[in-house]
Amino acid sequence: MSDKLEDFNGRNLDTKKSEGVERRKENRGKLLIDATVAPADIKYPTDVELLNQARKTTELILDILYKSLKGQLYKKPRTHRKLARKEYLKFAKKRRPSRKERRNAVKKQLQYLQRNFRNIEKLIEKGASLECLSRRQYRNLLVSSEITRQQQWMWSNQ
Repeated sequence: MSDKLEDFNGRNLDTKKSEGVERRKENRGKLLIDATVAPADIKYPTDVELLNQARKTTELILDILYKSLKGQLYKKPRTHRKLARKEYLKFAKKRRPSRKERRNAVKKQLQYLQRNFRNIEKLIEKGASLECLSRRQYRNLLVSSEITRQQQWMWSNQ
């Protein structure tokens, strides 16, 4: 067995002294280290995506609250899920949406969210309890309301 280390190309990588000359590993390029570097598979959340996720959360909570009052209500509150999802996907598929398109998409998602929050309040007034929600669902409801409040402020102050 040979005492020499070689890479795939047959170059000597031995760090020991051979014939009085010290051999070192060859450079393979530069490693850039920067605090702003992030993995490519992490997606930056946009305002419309956050609002869409909040809308889905409120729709789930509406379903849970409605099930707790199912016998007492005539029909389920409207959420316009399919239309809201269609509007979101229409915006999300655009390669480079204009400022006006982005603003309109945020406005539509805010309107769907506000409707959902009004419906949640109505269900609570009719006797539904937030105690039937898990801790995670309750926390998501609070986060959704905060996202809605912040986005509403940003939309109205632009």
